[in-house]
Amino acid sequence: MQISRRTLGKRAFDELATEVWRGLLLLFSRPLTILINILTAPLWLVFFILTLRGFGVESLSNQVLQLFLWSAYAFTLYSSWLWGFGHGIIEESGEGVLESLMSIKGDLLNHILGWGIAYSIYTLLDLAALALSFYLVFGLVIKVSNPALLVLSIVLASLELLFISSIYAMLVIRLRSSWVITDIVQFLMPLLGGLIPSEAGKYVMLINEYSPIAYPFVLMRESALGYPELPMPIPYQLIISLVTITTLSVVTALIIKIFDRRLRYEGKLGLA
Repeated sequence: MQISRRTLGKRAFDELATEVWRGLLLLFSRPLTILINILTAPLWLVFFILTLRGFGVESLSNQVLQLFLWSAYAFTLYSSWLWGFGHGIIEESGEGVLESLMSIKGDLLNHILGWGIAYSIYTLLDLAALALSFYLVFGLVIKVSNPALLVLSIVLASLELLFISSIYAMLVIRLRSSWVITDIVQFLMPLLGGLIPSEAGKYVMLINEYSPIAYPFVLMRESALGYPELPMPIPYQLIISLVTITTLSVVTALIIKIFDRRLRYEGKLGLA
């Protein structure tokens, strides 16, 4: 029994590693897209500066620029995961990739996790592009107060978005009026997901404090800037983040099982 478990564990690890490698090869097979993203980031910053100056803001402090940098990275993560990774799963469904994968290999969750790890590595390029853009436009050098906590917060945020984007993709595949779930995600997630810093107002602070999916992004800004954004100790924020991500992982696994059973026993994709 012990040998069998080791064999199964090694097989699962090998399959996951294969999915990660395949995902990285595909993501980095388009160097022109990566170059375009890096080159266009400063243009968005110039537009942002002109907009602020239109409202009479002539200069920004180093602390405010640091805050804008990590807020921009949070928005980049959300857009990359939901509209990149999530829509990638939806496209795989439309092209028959998911059906083929589930019929032959039978491990859709492994496929999503593997490609999610690859996508997490890929999104680090977004941070590099933002850092370079802020340096070129503002002369800003990133200063991180707590590097270990920052790395942990990025990992937590990536895991959270992996599960949210997977749930989003499964619901879009199933629902006939997919625009409903898309509109909900597009307009509510930026507000409930902690993308807006609590400094924006007391109501934003209340949302960030009581929305469980906001904490990884709040932790990201707190670890980078070195001051508490919420009136709550960091260990409590970490506990809430871990509980939220664990809950999302269970929900994702259950939805994927329903998705898989629908295909195998009824011959069609869907959740109900």
